[in-house]
Amino acid sequence: MRRVYCTLLILFSLTMPICAQMSVEEIKGNPEYLTGEGWGESNKAANNAALQDLISKISVSVESQFENIEEEVTDGTSVDSHSACKSVVNTYSQATIQNTECIYISHEPDAHVFRYVKRSDVDKIFDSRRQKVFDMAASAARAREKSKIDDALRYYYWAYCLLQSIPNANAVVDEQGHVLTHWIPEQINEIFSLIEAHKVSEADNVAEIRVLFNGEPVTSMDYTYFDGMDWSNLYGAKDGRGFVELRPGMTTDNLRIKCEYEYSGEAHIDKEISTVVNVMKGKVFRDAYIMLSDAPAPAPKKEEPQAEPEAEPEALAAAQTEAQSTESADVVAKVEALPKNDITELSAEEAAPYRKSIDAVLAAIRSGNYNSVDTLFSPDGKDMYRRLISYGNARIMSEPQLSFYMVGAQKDVTCRSVAMSFSFRNNNRKFVEDVTFTFNADKKIDCLAFGLDKNSTDDILKHDMWSEYARTVLAEFLENYKTAYALKRLDYIRSIFDDNAVIITGKVTTRMTGTDNANVSLMNNKYVQFTRQNKEQYLRNLERCFDSNEYINIRFANNDIVKAGVGGEVYGIQIKQDYYSTNYGDTGYLFLMVDLNDPKKPIIKVRSWQPERDPNFGLVDLSHF
Repeated sequence: MRRVYCTLLILFSLTMPICAQMSVEEIKGNPEYLTGEGWGESNKAANNAALQDLISKISVSVESQFENIEEEVTDGTSVDSHSACKSVVNTYSQATIQNTECIYISHEPDAHVFRYVKRSDVDKIFDSRRQKVFDMAASAARAREKSKIDDALRYYYWAYCLLQSIPNANAVVDEQGHVLTHWIPEQINEIFSLIEAHKVSEADNVAEIRVLFNGEPVTSMDYTYFDGMDWSNLYGAKDGRGFVELRPGMTTDNLRIKCEYEYSGEAHIDKEISTVVNVMKGKVFRDAYIMLSDAPAPAPKKEEPQAEPEAEPEALAAAQTEAQSTESADVVAKVEALPKNDITELSAEEAAPYRKSIDAVLAAIRSGNYNSVDTLFSPDGKDMYRRLISYGNARIMSEPQLSFYMVGAQKDVTCRSVAMSFSFRNNNRKFVEDVTFTFNADKKIDCLAFGLDKNSTDDILKHDMWSEYARTVLAEFLENYKTAYALKRLDYIRSIFDDNAVIITGKVTTRMTGTDNANVSLMNNKYVQFTRQNKEQYLRNLERCFDSNEYINIRFANNDIVKAGVGGEVYGIQIKQDYYSTNYGDTGYLFLMVDLNDPKKPIIKVRSWQPERDPNFGLVDLSHF
């Protein structure tokens, strides 16, 4: 912990302005510098005025490096080249340009501020954004590989918008030699060309659809559709499943789905992106529109080849086992592959009482008679059930294919999985989650959780050097963790944090605030406020966050898990996390050090968050503690 904290201190000290050795008049008269001045009743007002003056000077110096800039900015028909260039350069003002040199000639109430930068350093202002374009394009490519189409399109499109705000954008190439102004749109259009959407079923003016990418179910994708009168709110498909809500009398014939790629409503998770998206026109992708078609008839089953007569029974069994091992398997449907001493799939007879309870719960949700099944839950389970049905107008999707299995010595039974859709009164987002139910030894529903997507689950299950039981416990822990934040289960979150947990929280800010510089770092040209909190401080702040937000949703991607060398079942979990709420959003890297020696009582020893990989120490991991 001390190593991480000291590194942040060093980072901040390196970003502080160097005291000027020349006088203001000498700098003004030196052609090597660009300068700006501002006056105001407060230091802040004078500083902003000086910054705007400096931006105007920088805009003049780089204007010739922007090509057809009038056509790129919003409302481009009413601005000239210089105004357009200034608008674009101004998008840097909340980050890099804030770090130009500053001299306070006088302070408030008659403040006078002088800012300056070397002409030779102007290009450095744009370097970080070039790197951000490269990083986002790389993130988009990784997301595409895992069929996370929402992430792939979002990162490609945002990278393209950022690219338009860089001088000489047409000369920006990646390590493979791709000219990004052409290559990024090509990647976006190629993704669209590989997407299919098929209607699976329709009932009560709701049609369930299957969304495929390159012939396989998408891991995640967002879309809207034209309902005959207007374009719908934003819907999310997960693991190939999505839905559309139809107006009375409306059919899915000739229904067009638009794949979301702009994500202007979510751009606020990054202030720099939000500013650029609001200034730049962006690009219209006509291939984003996909026609909804009926699901194709299932292909006829191929006849199994007859075994060669000379093959021994042992050889046939081995061949069958090998063939089974090559099938893609997710944790929901392939529990039979798990070690029988740890995880056991229930037979139809064994699962009957549990299935009866789940059927009753689903019927209660469909009918809105929620109280009728209260006796099927434990006290904790009933609390989660209440939170679930009030979280975004929960609705059951189609007829779920349920599987039941018993986990570990506690003999808990888990039911996977029920696809449910959620929507919010004050938010235009609708999405699908797989809900899992866990029964205790008394056959009461004791836990409900939002399941991880298939790729996130696979990221955990690939660690075959650990027992299947350990990997399943890890997956269930992450499911319960993200669900606790969505359902605002403060008591549960309190129970899983160690009383002496190390908790480092970060928040991206537009400028430095306060005087405690020790807790501030400039990471990739964004000021980040780092705070070391104890458990009670963290929970108090979290409670305020829960009270002020109707809507919280967490997305996980790129799980990287390492088992500690000591302490038994202790794991370090690094997760790429997107956090969305009613009034705040961010994206970054979450690190959790979790003690799972008692699977029923996971304990978080360390929690840290950082917006990006630090140039000095990368990502926080087990080696720092």
